[in-house]
Amino acid sequence: MNAVIALNPSVQSIIDEYGSIDSEIKRLTKQKESLSIQIKQAGAGRYTASIYEALVFDVKPRVTTDWESIALKFNPSHQLITAHTKTGEASLSLKVTKV
Repeated sequence: MNAVIALNPSVQSIIDEYGSIDSEIKRLTKQKESLSIQIKQAGAGRYTASIYEALVFDVKPRVTTDWESIALKFNPSHQLITAHTKTGEASLSLKVTKV
């Protein structure tokens, strides 16, 4: 675990604002998902309200190919795998939790 760093008041207020916005986004996202389920229950079609219009439509199932499993069937060497493996750039990440 990293040590807690003492912050100046302006950074503290930025963190608190960020956390508050993040909490509100999570709350609204849950509300939006609930409303989406209710709209979809009406079935496929175009629905017009007073301000917005909703289009509920069927989506074909997504098809994916497990290329890793296919490649392993060919028993590639460690060198071949290493030659075709890319590593992304290091970066900073942010996680804010309520105190």
